[in-house]
Amino acid sequence: MSKESGLPTFRGDGGVWNEIDAEKVASARSWYCGRRKDCNEKRQAMLDFFNSLRRSILEHEPNEGHRIIAELEQEYEVTVITQNGDDYHTRAGSSNVIYLHGEALKNTSSANPYNPIPIDPNNPDIHIGDKAPDGSQIRPFVIYFDENIDIKLWQKAVIATKKADYFVVVGSTMLVFPAADLIRKISADCRLIVIDPGEVSLPEGCRHQYILQEGASTGLDKLKSLIERL
Repeated sequence: MSKESGLPTFRGDGGVWNEIDAEKVASARSWYCGRRKDCNEKRQAMLDFFNSLRRSILEHEPNEGHRIIAELEQEYEVTVITQNGDDYHTRAGSSNVIYLHGEALKNTSSANPYNPIPIDPNNPDIHIGDKAPDGSQIRPFVIYFDENIDIKLWQKAVIATKKADYFVVVGSTMLVFPAADLIRKISADCRLIVIDPGEVSLPEGCRHQYILQEGASTGLDKLKSLIERL
């Protein structure tokens, strides 16, 4: 979704995880490394990665696709469920966004990682030794590999999915769980619409499927007329 804003994708062709070892820069096992002599070194590698990502998010802007989704609220009840850690949906004007994998432009504490702490956008970097109010090392407010997503956010996402008349998937590989399981939770009458420029493979049993083989902004521009015809 945010590729058109200038951010890299993480999976698929050209994805970040094809070039960088996620275990070294985004895993709970690397961050929670106990009393190992190289613990600060491991944490610094992760902070270098996320500090760079934060600066990139702040330097770029929401794209037309984000704005189209926000505009849909004028006519529909819209819940955005995103795996992206940028704030572009909120910045574009969407009022009900579930950030399943956390928010890269917020901090949290290592001891209580599900409680967000605001950042100073003019000084977004985290350093070794920066402390949260509880005294633990500050870390990004994101879900690392090997961590569970916030159960309250997941429950909220499931409720929204089950209530949906239209479930629109934009630019997701649908390979990351548990988010990929949401497709299996839509109701029998729900219309499933997938917007992706590549080949799309859906689970067996998905009914009322509509595929727009387009980029995010172009596909979303066509979405409204498609919904009106369904």
